[in-house]
Amino acid sequence: METLKPKCVYQEERWTRSLITIDNLPDNFEHLKVNNHSKIRNMLGFAIKSFEHSNHLVCSASGPSVNKAVTCAEILKRQMPELKQVTGIGYRNVRMIKDEMIDGKVSQSITTRRLPSIHILLSKNHLHPNLPGYQGADKVSDHVSRPVPRKTFEKNDYRGTKESKIMAL
Repeated sequence: METLKPKCVYQEERWTRSLITIDNLPDNFEHLKVNNHSKIRNMLGFAIKSFEHSNHLVCSASGPSVNKAVTCAEILKRQMPELKQVTGIGYRNVRMIKDEMIDGKVSQSITTRRLPSIHILLSKNHLHPNLPGYQGADKVSDHVSRPVPRKTFEKNDYRGTKESKIMAL
């Protein structure tokens, strides 16, 4: 039985308004679609520019890129403490079409998977606090720079250095 390397094609559902699992979604919002190849620096640049002309941003991600979307939202909330957040979770369908050649015949198999997805709405405007997944704006006092006390060490405090072994003799 001769099997050649399978050819796989992935077909993902497109992000549409109906897939975003957030109640009372505003009519005008910017949509940041996060994938595996997105760089956080680029996403932050897009998000900050979008807040110049829009008051709402939705970060959407599915599968392994969920962590990037959460990281981007947390960094934005740290930079702009007045942002409110509503989070929604759901699923996104991905079809995998695989062409295999078995005994000289080409067979095609289709597999559908449901990947977990997350949608994070960040808004400058007031959002209703009873929405599921709501997080209010942070207090500015939480982000004030405080000096961190640092402990100073003497040479004798370090272990394993040649100097401290020589001094011990």
